[in-house]
Amino acid sequence: MNFHIRATNTATGLHRVDLNLLPLLAALLEQRSVTRAAVAVGLTQPAMSNALQRLRRTLGDELLVRVGRDYVLTERAGALVGPVNLILETATHHVLTPPTFDPATSDRTFRIAATSASALTVLPALNAALAVSAPGVRLHLEPPDSAMDLTRGDATADVTLLPDTVPTTLPRERLYHEDWVVIADAGNDRIGATLTVDDLARLPHVVFEWEGGRVGAQHALAQLLPDLHVRCVAFEFLMIPSMVSGTPMIALLQRRLARQLSAQHGLRVMEPPIVLPSLGIDLVWNPRTAGDPGRVWLRKQLMRAVH
Repeated sequence: MNFHIRATNTATGLHRVDLNLLPLLAALLEQRSVTRAAVAVGLTQPAMSNALQRLRRTLGDELLVRVGRDYVLTERAGALVGPVNLILETATHHVLTPPTFDPATSDRTFRIAATSASALTVLPALNAALAVSAPGVRLHLEPPDSAMDLTRGDATADVTLLPDTVPTTLPRERLYHEDWVVIADAGNDRIGATLTVDDLARLPHVVFEWEGGRVGAQHALAQLLPDLHVRCVAFEFLMIPSMVSGTPMIALLQRRLARQLSAQHGLRVMEPPIVLPSLGIDLVWNPRTAGDPGRVWLRKQLMRAVH
């Protein structure tokens, strides 16, 4: 085990100490013999004798003294056994050993920031997978923030599910694409066998709007039909099915959400008569914690949940 220290605090004296001597000191304290300590660490006896002399000069103590035919530890050396072992164990297990993560035994809580729509799209499959592979792992959902910066000291989310329209300087990877369908009440008799552009123009709409902005599909629809009849505005996509149900209104909704919610709300799901841009949902994470094995595992599980 090699230690290379360049201390900036001269009061500690560490800049004058060869910390590579620590494992040799531990061997001498344990074996109480230069010969046996040399064998334990794989050095020659002269090399270990030289190390002992250096340790004596550094610590100002004999460390090993002969009593009869044997060597015994000095009082100072005996007091060093615990601290030296603690230093080496700490270095080995907390500094030199990479962190690990075992989902099968972990009881860790992971925090995911996402809209309700993204959570409903991803979480059912993710929870089903975790119930088998990581039964002790817990998920904590947090509300999204378009200005969220995961590098802030007070940021608690491990990952964020962010629409591709929201900018960020953090690393991001496409989690899934979502295309659009049109939903209407199943009993809406103003619509024929297929939805037409004329239907889009004459029927009242429920639209999604968040912080004054709309998704690209709604912008495309508004460009085609600038006089679109908007009767209701929702700030959550999950509100839209209940707002459409039992009314003559129609609305754009993500295909995956429509599949999950149409039966519950008595809705008809139709293909739009025009081409609409898809919505991308990205996985965003903090580069400072990107190498953490638990977070790496979480990102992989999220990817698998939607593919």
